[in-house]
Amino acid sequence: MDAITFRFLMSLAASQNLEMYLMDVVTAYLYGSLENEIYMKIPEGLKMPEDLKSKAKEICSDYVNNAICPCVFIKKSSSGFVIIAVYVDDLNMIGTQKEIDDARTHMKEEFEMKDLGKTKFCLGLQIEHFQDGIFVHQSNYTKRVLKRFYMDKATPLSTPMVNRSLDVEKDPFRPCEDNEEVLGPEVPYMSAIGGLMYLANCTRPDIAFATNLLARYRYLSDPHKARSQTGYVFTIGGTAVSWRSQKQTLVATSSNYAETIALHEACRECVAPVYDSSHTRIKWNIIEKEPTKIFEDNSACVTQLKEGYIKSDRTKHIPPRFFSYTQELQKNQEVDIEYIRSSDNAADLFTKALPTTVFKKHVHSMECVVYKTCEKKRFYLFQGEIMLRYSFS
Repeated sequence: MDAITFRFLMSLAASQNLEMYLMDVVTAYLYGSLENEIYMKIPEGLKMPEDLKSKAKEICSDYVNNAICPCVFIKKSSSGFVIIAVYVDDLNMIGTQKEIDDARTHMKEEFEMKDLGKTKFCLGLQIEHFQDGIFVHQSNYTKRVLKRFYMDKATPLSTPMVNRSLDVEKDPFRPCEDNEEVLGPEVPYMSAIGGLMYLANCTRPDIAFATNLLARYRYLSDPHKARSQTGYVFTIGGTAVSWRSQKQTLVATSSNYAETIALHEACRECVAPVYDSSHTRIKWNIIEKEPTKIFEDNSACVTQLKEGYIKSDRTKHIPPRFFSYTQELQKNQEVDIEYIRSSDNAADLFTKALPTTVFKKHVHSMECVVYKTCEKKRFYLFQGEIMLRYSFS
């Protein structure tokens, strides 16, 4: 189970008002099967327990999964369902109370287990349960990172990074000049970036763009390549489960071209296994089936994708594959592309450094509660940058 799958299941638990419990397998490695024969001499006087002679145990009892999500097991009954997400020796159980209780009993009968109650810590995430939702954060990890790099006493700023300038000569993040001092190996720059990337990927999308930009300096490369920034976020009921802020690998010759590339990348994520409707939506009727809404703030891009590939002087340089893939998804009603005003698109948070007032506006629109209980069952995707609800502790 990866972080995206876990966030998806947490948002499902919050939006559907489900329970979430955590169990730990004691000495999990003893339950596995070996591919090769291993010969060991039993110490004199020690009798081999019958349990150790048995074959490797597996989750069974009508639980199903598939090759796409091998770590997720689902079981449905007439009164509800339970989803078991396995990560090494940790088992997260999400579903209705009776089915979860049955699953806990079954696991204790099959394995030696620790019942840890409601999930409070998993995959490095701290999880708090409230009546109106689930709060996820990494306060303890953040404090350790700040202390490790002697920043725990520093004065905090209101934004992750200062505004950039279109003038390369005035850009504070311009390439290193010949007479500038270069950081030596005694400065733990790469370690600091690694610590920030873990936060940006798990619970702090608000620093994703800044971290992505700074990570480019980990290697001998020029960050000024005239390439645009792609960013997107998937949300369920207002809760983000997947996001990205990444420099495009192609040089786009127009804003339209850049938007089309970003939309193409977002649509590829749209059909990722974690969102496979045939596995979680239709099969178990957990979430209503609806096309994924994609909000795009470039009207020309929306028109082209809805009306078909328009080969004109403004678009003939864009490879048709960037249009056809998205159009195929739209034709099959897997996505629904809609226009949104740029001023209402909090995605700017993931593509550029913003002034304090604008940054705070978008942060405020994301609130601080990650997964809130709500009535909406739609599966949204905001193309452009990111908006999410996380804590700033």
